[in-house]
Amino acid sequence: MKKRMKQRMKQLTSLAAAAVMVTGLLSGCGNQTTEEETTKAINTADSVSTENKSDEGAEAYTELPSDYKGTLTMWGWDDNYYKTMTAAFQKKYPNVTFEYTPVANGDLLQKYQTALATGTELPDVAWSIVDSRAKVFELDMWEPLNQAPYNFDIQEVFDYLHPLMVNSKGDVCGIEQSISPAGIAYRKDLAKQYLGTDDREELEKMFPTWESFVEKGKEVYEKSGNKVYMWPGIADAQQFIREQSGLSWIDGNTIKATEALKKSLDLACQFRDNNVVDKLEAWTPAWYASFGEGNHIFAGCATWSVPFTIEPNDPDGKGADHWGLMNAPEGNISWGGTTLGISKNCKDKALAWEFVKFATLSTEGAEALNSMGNLTSAKKPYEEKPELKSYKSEWFGDQDLGKIFLEEIVPDIKVRPMNLDDNVIHETLNLITTSLNNDRSMTSDQALEQLKEELSMKLPDYTIE
Repeated sequence: MKKRMKQRMKQLTSLAAAAVMVTGLLSGCGNQTTEEETTKAINTADSVSTENKSDEGAEAYTELPSDYKGTLTMWGWDDNYYKTMTAAFQKKYPNVTFEYTPVANGDLLQKYQTALATGTELPDVAWSIVDSRAKVFELDMWEPLNQAPYNFDIQEVFDYLHPLMVNSKGDVCGIEQSISPAGIAYRKDLAKQYLGTDDREELEKMFPTWESFVEKGKEVYEKSGNKVYMWPGIADAQQFIREQSGLSWIDGNTIKATEALKKSLDLACQFRDNNVVDKLEAWTPAWYASFGEGNHIFAGCATWSVPFTIEPNDPDGKGADHWGLMNAPEGNISWGGTTLGISKNCKDKALAWEFVKFATLSTEGAEALNSMGNLTSAKKPYEEKPELKSYKSEWFGDQDLGKIFLEEIVPDIKVRPMNLDDNVIHETLNLITTSLNNDRSMTSDQALEQLKEELSMKLPDYTIE
């Protein structure tokens, strides 16, 4: 953990000057610090709590009375999460109201930047998705939750999440709504028919590597008369694979395209050329519908995938034991994730902190998450109520998904360090993957060169290797 934090410190510090488009806005959770001060903050991020206070005279917030009145504003993209969590909070605080503005997660960075530049209102409770979080957390809009009067101790949540919750100075700008570990889901009926077993342990032995996955994928495609694929599309397969190593995409002023991304491009081409993947574009209506059509055996599966992707798109699978969850070849990943933080212009920070604590750290909040098929990032609720580790879906038979995610998948995760321009690289990779999907003659070497060319135009201050 310390090593990863040191690496991330180096990356974020060297990139600060490159973020000129938001100069004046990029200080995040406080004023700019020297590299030495920032290094010290990052190196101690695992233990920051009450010792680093923004206001030594500030008293710690205490729990509010149950009849407390107030209103909180929020921008977000998960209506189900918003409705479920605020309804649970209002059982404890019935006089608190919420105002919610839907916003696409990919638009949030620009929306925050615009609000800061124009002086318009920010939401009281601010969300941040992992794809652009490094840059979002450098915006000068966040309350440092590790400092007084919040005094959040980062040790309260799973260790692997720590680098994803802090800015370049080691201040905690947001706490994860829930964990997002991911293995792979599989259609049991298809696995039984084309692979000879639907037992997850047998399947895990069958697929120790992606190369073995490719070999079986060729057999499945031929055996099915060219109708059944191992995975719905090249984009989501490639996205899963590129997160497995935990390698940073950026080191200082260098984008490590070859070292960090070439393997995933190679495998994407192998998947495509051997008909291991279908041609479906990820997150399109056809891709969603594929989960109920029975033409694809495997798919990446995070905690949120079960209620968000599989259950609503496979109506016949309910009670039919259609699905299983297993460890992925070559390792599992953290896929997605959203934090809750408090903006500096929040008019009722005590109430905002009460909600953030409830949603991310409390046992009551963990129960609300569990009802949605999600698992809290906080450790204490599992100690207070061990049954919160358990979650089952009517689509997955008797499998205890919660225990698999927590006890098998989480310990296997290597988290990729965040960098300021990750979102640009992520968007460019998606474009390259679309090209690979549409042009079957494009090789992985050509894809890598196209990636380098695009990044050199979009991020000219970097060396592309």
